[in-house]
Amino acid sequence: MSLLVVAEPRYRRALLAWLVTRLLLMLMATTVIPWFSHGAVLGDVKIYNGWARILEHGSYPVHDNRWQYPPAAALIFLAPLLVTHFGASYLVTFFFLALLADLAVFLLLLGHAHRNAAADGADAHLTGVWVWVVGGFAIGPLLLMRYDVIVTALAVAGLVLPARSVKLRWSARGALLGLGTIIKVWPGALILGLPPKGPGRRAVAWAVGTALVLTAILSLSMTGALSFLSGQSNRGIEVESVLASVFMFLHWFGYPAKVAMSYGSFQISGPGISAVASFAELLTVVGVGIVLWWRLMRFRPRCWTPGLMYDTAFTVVLVLVVTSRVLSPQYLIWLLGLAALVLTENGPMRRGTVMARPACLVVFCVLITQVEFPLLFGEVMGGQFWGTMVVAARNLILVVACVQALRRLWQAGAREPQEFAEPVKTAASVTHTS
Repeated sequence: MSLLVVAEPRYRRALLAWLVTRLLLMLMATTVIPWFSHGAVLGDVKIYNGWARILEHGSYPVHDNRWQYPPAAALIFLAPLLVTHFGASYLVTFFFLALLADLAVFLLLLGHAHRNAAADGADAHLTGVWVWVVGGFAIGPLLLMRYDVIVTALAVAGLVLPARSVKLRWSARGALLGLGTIIKVWPGALILGLPPKGPGRRAVAWAVGTALVLTAILSLSMTGALSFLSGQSNRGIEVESVLASVFMFLHWFGYPAKVAMSYGSFQISGPGISAVASFAELLTVVGVGIVLWWRLMRFRPRCWTPGLMYDTAFTVVLVLVVTSRVLSPQYLIWLLGLAALVLTENGPMRRGTVMARPACLVVFCVLITQVEFPLLFGEVMGGQFWGTMVVAARNLILVVACVQALRRLWQAGAREPQEFAEPVKTAASVTHTS
């Protein structure tokens, strides 16, 4: 899609909304407009700055137990540092880098809606675009104060990046997913939804190749590139995670739960917590295993559609978030990007998704993000009523969405193509037009 398409009258309202909301977020992030709990939310960017000072000397911050990131995350943290040599602030530069990633997601979604409209001979269905615009603003300045929006941009591009050549399209998409994997891991799970046969194999090959080559380069050029593997294994149950809600309720009835900062997040401690942490890992394996089993045993190659690819991506990331030992607010940025992509396929002439309802549930959770963090976060850590109830309600909705998504995906993979409500297209044709 030409960038000039964004200026078309039918897209100007969405573009104006993005510009206004992002200007407000940038003004909040830089404290031009006062925003509550600014210092607490800004903390991670200050940590990134400290890590960048270590990384520029050729070593990963292996002695900092908060470092639990794949090797290519270093590239994200170092990028703003390059600009500081010209007198710019690291913090503001990072905000602009995140803003560019946010703009990339907006343009990718808009371009995808535009191509769908051209293929269907209908007006563009912009629900997904509006979900990203409004949802991103609902998350607040946190959107610009974490690097998760950058990873989300890579993931969305890895699913919808356009190119004239089919081979180039899937090669580029695979490379982007591979890059995202060694920055934040979770984009690697999106390969479960890739098309069968040639295009999918090409994308997987490029994803694996990109990840291996960059990991090798970073491992040879810097020390401690793979230290994140042991760091992740030591994490406990974070206070906002799904499983933590159970213990926060029990705390009201005498369970000796304590909340303290550890490994970069506020974790709960108490009898049986370590066993539950191990159980969370088992739940992740089971959840991803269900999706993998579906793909290997129930999925019929002729049933593949681009919409099914987005549904699979949304489902597997939702599984990862719900079963994770940590559920920081910025994780909802991942889900927001994929939910927006899913809802872009839900136009009246298309109906190419089976995940509209779970996606809407996730969007609702995104819209109340700032209520949980940072507004009520003090109550969350203290196990007080409103903070605990808001987090528990959000987590329950996410669990419901996850169960629904798994059920719908399980059923969708065995349907014949005509059973989808999408306009009639063969699997081969959508492979070459997506």
